[in-house]
Amino acid sequence: MHQQNLAGELDEDYEGYIYNGYSFVKVDGLWWTEMNKFGTLYKAPLHFAPRELESLNIGGTLDDTFNQGDAVYVTIDPTVQDKYYTLAVSELSFNIVQGMDRTPIGSCTEEDEACDNRTIISCETANGRPTVELAVGPGPEITLQGSCIKIRGTEYGIVKAVDRLLYQWFGIMD
Repeated sequence: MHQQNLAGELDEDYEGYIYNGYSFVKVDGLWWTEMNKFGTLYKAPLHFAPRELESLNIGGTLDDTFNQGDAVYVTIDPTVQDKYYTLAVSELSFNIVQGMDRTPIGSCTEEDEACDNRTIISCETANGRPTVELAVGPGPEITLQGSCIKIRGTEYGIVKAVDRLLYQWFGIMD
């Protein structure tokens, strides 16, 4: 389908389009693109395409410490029971491994029996450790602060915020 898309043979509203030189095609409810990452072709499936995320800005600044080391703490609120939140965490973690060649470290923002043997960390306690904190709340919103990225939203909003961040990491969006 990417070849058809590049040839202009797909319906832009439903099947595919080109964004900043990248082909995006919609298959089985997901938007797929291909990019060269670490010497291999990476096929990224995300729930939202770039055009759907252009109005979602990323605020703040990130320290260089975020890019140091192989690990990234992906920290969640263990009390949240929400399918969109779970989807956002999954999509983020998968793409940290596949698209960023880093290791996500499952962490929690607070002590809980579900967090036994997990690091307790948040944006407030990151102290130079690369951290991505997911929170349910007004948004969608992405805030960079120090060595931490805080992603906030409700329902599909939190998934949109994760996808927007991933497109920036992939170099597809500014």
